[in-house]
Amino acid sequence: MMRLRALFTHWDRATGYVDTASRWFMGMAMLGILTMLLLQILIRYVLPFPAPWVEEMAVYLSGYVALVGMSVCLRASFHLEVDLLVNTMSRRARRAHKALLMAVVALFAIYLIRYGIKFVELGRGQVSPSSYLYVSYARLSVPIGGVLLLLQAITMMGRAAFDATEDESIIERI
Repeated sequence: MMRLRALFTHWDRATGYVDTASRWFMGMAMLGILTMLLLQILIRYVLPFPAPWVEEMAVYLSGYVALVGMSVCLRASFHLEVDLLVNTMSRRARRAHKALLMAVVALFAIYLIRYGIKFVELGRGQVSPSSYLYVSYARLSVPIGGVLLLLQAITMMGRAAFDATEDESIIERI
């Protein structure tokens, strides 16, 4: 059991690095969205016509922010939960509830990966008319978000199994 706990400690640490990278990516993507939308405002005042690719790029980045942000929110425990119900449960029931909830999230992540790949393949070779980027680049956010969500769901299941609280990582306990 101690070997399994030590192995999970390494897993938790690795997914923590993935979470940090995801947070940085989201921050840079949101900064890119802000920059592009400000650029669009400036272009409208300077030129007689707007640049259509700017808004499209902002929409593409918004998809990445939303789908990568799922995993960040899951790890930070910002998901929807009825606290009144959970607080009345015993510690053991809370752990089982958390593990079951994360299993459902993992199934959803697998669904995103499976059908996200098909969605990307559907747009393979198709070019966006305004930005001249491949549509599959924007659609790639779905399976990427699914993989990141699955990694964090597995981590949260492990935390429930090893009785780590939401606020404290298993790493901090060892």
